[in-house]
Amino acid sequence: MAQKADKATAVWVIRRLYKAGFRALLAGGCVRDMLLGARPDDYDVATDATPPQVKKIFRRSLMVGAKFGVVVVLHHDRRGVNRAIEVATFRGDAAYTDGRHPDAVRFSCPEEDARRRDFTINGMFFDPVSEEVIDYVGGQADLKSGIVRTIGDPNERFAEDYLRLLRAVRFSTRLGFRLHPATANALTAHAAKITKISGERVHDELTKMFSHSASEEALEAMKKYHLLPHILPELFEPNDETYLTAHQRMHRLPCADDSLLNFGALLMDLPEPVIGSIARRWGASNSFKETLQWFHRNRDVWQEAADMPLCDFKRLMGGESWQWLRVLWKVREKIHANTQQQAVRIARRAGGIAPEQIAPAPFVTGDDLIRMGYKPGRNLGRVLRELHDAQLNETHLQRADAIAEARKRLGPSDET
Repeated sequence: MAQKADKATAVWVIRRLYKAGFRALLAGGCVRDMLLGARPDDYDVATDATPPQVKKIFRRSLMVGAKFGVVVVLHHDRRGVNRAIEVATFRGDAAYTDGRHPDAVRFSCPEEDARRRDFTINGMFFDPVSEEVIDYVGGQADLKSGIVRTIGDPNERFAEDYLRLLRAVRFSTRLGFRLHPATANALTAHAAKITKISGERVHDELTKMFSHSASEEALEAMKKYHLLPHILPELFEPNDETYLTAHQRMHRLPCADDSLLNFGALLMDLPEPVIGSIARRWGASNSFKETLQWFHRNRDVWQEAADMPLCDFKRLMGGESWQWLRVLWKVREKIHANTQQQAVRIARRAGGIAPEQIAPAPFVTGDDLIRMGYKPGRNLGRVLRELHDAQLNETHLQRADAIAEARKRLGPSDET
C-alpha cells in the first residue's frame, strides 16, 4: 500500500511537469503548514496539465478523480518506499447541488483555482523551484493574524460542502486561531445542515479533531456554534446533563490527543444500543462500535475490579482496549469519588499477573472432550467454561489436573 507523499516526492513531480512544459505548484494545506513552520502531513500538487497529460507523463498513475481533474501519481522514492500524491489540474467549479461535489468543473488558472477553495489559509500555492509563495486570497495575512476566514462569501462556501462547517472548527482549534466574525456567524446559521453530510465524513473529521491536543477545545467549539446537538443529539436528550458529564470526563483525560479515549469519554454513558446506532450512522467499524460498547458495560467496574474473581479480572485485562479502559476508570473514580485508591489497587493487581497468564490457551478444549467420548451440548459447554475459570483462577496449574476435573464433572464417557 502506498504511503502519503513527502516533500521530495512532491518536488520530483513538479520538476517532471516543469520539464514537460507545464506549470506546477504545491497547493493547499501543505503550504499553510510550511509557512507555519510545521511539518505537513501530506503534499498536494496543482498544475495546468490536464489529467490525460499528467497520465502520459507519469505512467504509474491512477485516474481515480479525473472528472474533477485529479490524478494520483505513484512513485518509488530513493529508499524504495512507494508513495502516492494527488496531482490536480487548476480548475473552477460550477454549482454544488449535492452539498459536496461541483456539478461540473472547468480547467482554468491558479487564481481561479485558489478562489474556489474553502479558507484563505488553505488557498495558497508555493513554487519550490522559484521558492515563491503565490497568494491570491490573503492567506498569508490571515496566517499572521491567526484568523480562519472563508474565501469569499462564507454562506456560499459552506453551502458548497457543509463538511466545511467542521473543518472551520478543526482548523481554528488545532491552530489556536479565531474564526473571522462573518465566518463564525455563517457557521452558526448553517449548523443544522451538517446532517446533510454522510456519517462517514463526519466521523472522519471528528477523529481528526479528537486525535489532536486541542480535542476539548474542538468539542467546546462544536457546542458553541450549535454543531454538536446535530452531530450527537443523543448527548442532549432529554437535556444537556449527559453532555456536561461527558465534557467533564474529556477535560480530565491525561492525554487529549487519543481519539479512542475521547470517543470513549464522550459516549460511554449512553446505552449500548444507542452507541451501536451512532457507530452505524457514522459508518464506523465493528471494532470501534464493540470497543465503545465494552467501555459502557465496564464503565463502573473500577469499584470492584481489585476484588473481583481473578478469572474475571484477567478477562478484562485480555481485552484489546484494557489500557484505555483503565484510563477511563481513573477519570471516573476521580470524578465520582475524588480519589485514586482503586486505581492504585487495580494497578498493583494487574502488575502482579505474568503476561503469559493473562489469556492462556485453555488446558482443555471441546475437541479434547469429544475425542474422549463426550457428546457436544450445553453441559459440555458449561464444564469447559468452569474449567477455564479454574485455570485463570490458577486452581488448575497443569493440563492433567484439568482433564481429571473434566472427567469428574462429566462422569463416564461413551468410551468408558
